[in-house]
Amino acid sequence: MRTDGSGRRSAQTAPARCADILESSLQGLGFGRVIRHLALLRAWDRAVAGRIKERASVEDFRGGCLYLCVEDPIWLHELHMLRHQLKTILNAEVGEPAVGEIVLRIGRTRQGPPARRFHRGGRRIPTVPPATEASMAKLLSPLRDLPCCDTVQRLFQRWASRSQ
Repeated sequence: MRTDGSGRRSAQTAPARCADILESSLQGLGFGRVIRHLALLRAWDRAVAGRIKERASVEDFRGGCLYLCVEDPIWLHELHMLRHQLKTILNAEVGEPAVGEIVLRIGRTRQGPPARRFHRGGRRIPTVPPATEASMAKLLSPLRDLPCCDTVQRLFQRWASRSQ
């Protein structure tokens, strides 16, 4: 037990988890939309069947609306029929009713995940030694299931590459 300024005992509070602190900090900095978007992308990768992911890709997620690009009219019709089921699956995976509507369009889908070694400026993120990669992976393991984990990992990679 701790004592407050008057000498009375006060109950100790449980220590906060780093993941909770990081998530609330990112929310406070205005990254809430990015966190929700990343959580939805992770849910899409985990919960949606491979045959659907081969023919449809997530284009955007704004205001509770998930925008999907589908490769042809047949798959557009198929996903139109499955949109309520997809919405239920994704919301269950995210853990909150994030997706309110799914909008489909025909177009060229993205094949495979985007390259992770580049950032918006088109500059390549320098690689770090394997031992440093392993240390970062161990350090980030408690954050693995949070949507912000990839972003924090890229920040660590940039920092580690500059400090070499």
